[in-house]
Amino acid sequence: VLNLKEANGTKKGTLRASRQMLGRINASLGNLKLKEIRPQHLNLFYTDLSKKGQRISGHYAYVLDAEKFKEAIRKKFGSFDKYHENGGPSCATLAKICRGEHCDYDLAIRSVKQLGVKFTTLFREEKQTEPLSANTIHHYHNMISMILAQAEREMIIPYNSASKASPPRVIRKEPNFMQVDDVMKIMECLQQEPLMWQVVMMLLIATGARRGEIAGLKWKNVDFENGSIRIDCALLYGSKTGVYEETPKTSAGYRTIGIPGEVMDLLRRYRVEQSKQKLRMGAEWEQTDYVFTNETGRYIHPCTFSSWPSNFAKKNGLSHINPHALRHTQASVLYQNNVDPVTISRRLGHSRVSTTQDIYCHLLEQADDTARDAIGEALFGEKKKKAPTPGKQNMR
Repeated sequence: VLNLKEANGTKKGTLRASRQMLGRINASLGNLKLKEIRPQHLNLFYTDLSKKGQRISGHYAYVLDAEKFKEAIRKKFGSFDKYHENGGPSCATLAKICRGEHCDYDLAIRSVKQLGVKFTTLFREEKQTEPLSANTIHHYHNMISMILAQAEREMIIPYNSASKASPPRVIRKEPNFMQVDDVMKIMECLQQEPLMWQVVMMLLIATGARRGEIAGLKWKNVDFENGSIRIDCALLYGSKTGVYEETPKTSAGYRTIGIPGEVMDLLRRYRVEQSKQKLRMGAEWEQTDYVFTNETGRYIHPCTFSSWPSNFAKKNGLSHINPHALRHTQASVLYQNNVDPVTISRRLGHSRVSTTQDIYCHLLEQADDTARDAIGEALFGEKKKKAPTPGKQNMR
């Protein structure tokens, strides 16, 4: 099934997650033939997944002393960049570790081996025992259902038993978005930041594009004449694959997004600044065409597009900022300004309008309240104005 998915163009990240799930599915159900699998087998599997200690990625490590960790890297490799070039974690991951955030236990083990020190010298181990969420269990259910559906199509089994199983109910959480006042505060604080990050943040705010889509934006896709950008790829990161380019998941992901004039002006200023840096670097400049680059023209690691906003928020005393919250904020502002769901869906790159409506159903409920008041005013407003008050009726 995974080979079919890969042949049909399924993305690397999806395949990686599917292979990870398949390992656990085979461990639990692999002793059964496909035709022997019954709904009760699947329900027991889902129950097991909901117990504590079932997380595959629940084995973490935390650095004990960030300065000692940095010193060990400098002593062995000279810098984060050199360490990464010699097989170490990405600079963004190293920065996260030094900020006290967790990393995978296996990654920490590889790191201490490369640095030639004992694990307990630099890290402490921690295991996460929380059960898998209902949403994650549903991913397993969908994977099993897909496998059995293919087997049913090939007439290997008479029916898809997953269709009769009962995975836990998923309670949809409301998306995290910011109020307009919060966005205005972000824009105010951005004035003191490097021009490149001003442009990054303003594009995230003004387009609702995904982190990887902005990281992978190229100058050839910036249309200064018409004030728009073209999204046709994303720059992504996988722990095993490293940084790579990926095309959109669906045809709807290929889209052109109109940009406010003020943001286009920032882009023009930034392009001039980048051109000057290119001249300064001369032959050392790396020709990539990426809009957002380091001082040598190389792409910015996609994880940095999450870590920089987070650090920016802490520095300025703002609530936590992540790119996806800005994406949700875009949708919220558009809904509140009565932009139709079809336009919003196209702008966000959703393959179906129903996807947009499902994610932002709470905003649609608010819009329905507005619609109720509007229809009430239109149909009954004049009658309310003309209707005599009860007091006046009694005086007659």
